[in-house]
Amino acid sequence: MTGRPGGAVIIDLPAGYRDDPAGKAGLAALLAAVLSEPRCGGLPARAAAAGWQSRHRLDERASSFAFWSHRPSELTSVLHEARRTGLPSGAAGDTLLARLRQRSVAVLDNRGATPLTLIRPMLEHAAVGTAVNVSLGSAKTMAAVSASDLTEAAENLLSRAEVYGIGAIPGRRTARAALDPAPPWRGSLEVVDRPASEAQVGVRLALRDTPLAVLELMTEVLGNGPDARLHRAVRHNNHLAYGFTALRWHQPGTASIGATATVPPEHVAAAIRVLTTTIRQLADGVGRRETAMAHWRARSLLLRACDDPYAEVDEERARVYDQPGPADRLSRMAGFVELPGLSFAPVRPAVVVIGSLEEQHHIDVKRAYDEVIGL
Repeated sequence: MTGRPGGAVIIDLPAGYRDDPAGKAGLAALLAAVLSEPRCGGLPARAAAAGWQSRHRLDERASSFAFWSHRPSELTSVLHEARRTGLPSGAAGDTLLARLRQRSVAVLDNRGATPLTLIRPMLEHAAVGTAVNVSLGSAKTMAAVSASDLTEAAENLLSRAEVYGIGAIPGRRTARAALDPAPPWRGSLEVVDRPASEAQVGVRLALRDTPLAVLELMTEVLGNGPDARLHRAVRHNNHLAYGFTALRWHQPGTASIGATATVPPEHVAAAIRVLTTTIRQLADGVGRRETAMAHWRARSLLLRACDDPYAEVDEERARVYDQPGPADRLSRMAGFVELPGLSFAPVRPAVVVIGSLEEQHHIDVKRAYDEVIGL
């Protein structure tokens, strides 16, 4: 909590949604909702009253709660406050738990979700079959999670929690287990009819094992600037769309890269072809000029990340998880003056289309997907 105005801490619970008991998927998400709800007293009530910034992340094997205050000394009691957090007793607690379940079910059903917010989780589903909102389980499994289940889980996990940002806890800070192996790639076409004035198109291609530094720089070659390839291919050369993004996924031993575009329904099939072709051209490698521009954009993003309110405590946690921080990533990128070509795995691409499509659009999308499979 030094080196910048204010300070941050992270409470890291040693269980994520993959650790939910059988038949009670969604327990970790509901516990996170309790520990973030001011009506449950304790930490969230204190955070709301004091005006702290807060952030929660639920991963496969961890659930982390971050807090920032311009008075860092306030944060030393966060673990004690978290242990005082819980559903109200009696009918009030039952009512609140029912509302928290309803909130999760609304997310599970994608109520209010837009094509823009759905495109990334849908690409995950098309690529490896992971359910959208997998951390929530189902309405049935969430209904099976009782108030006593949540109390027991909170007591167990908070007794084993790590707290980052207030100094090492004696006997703690051991290296974390590696991430679960990535699920096998399946690759598929997913079309979701959803009312919208325009459609979202996403393409994701699997790579052979690729260093993170190369993948980050290749993502910047694709997008995030007027001199990037997606700008030229999607907007300038083919006049398909104004909005686009470049995406990457990376776990040890597996990687993939992708792109999305916001297009009128009549341009969906063309967007699939253009995005796929533009991504696959990264197999040819990247020369010095483009690599230098990618370095510049990547440095800008990483330096911005260093100015995040949680940057220092995130880096402290990352070291325990054996993950590279911004400084490490910048150092690894510096070794690439030119980028070697990406090696694409010989598997079907993941393609997602979300929007309001007419029958002919569906036919055109299927034809375009059949074409890109053969590229």
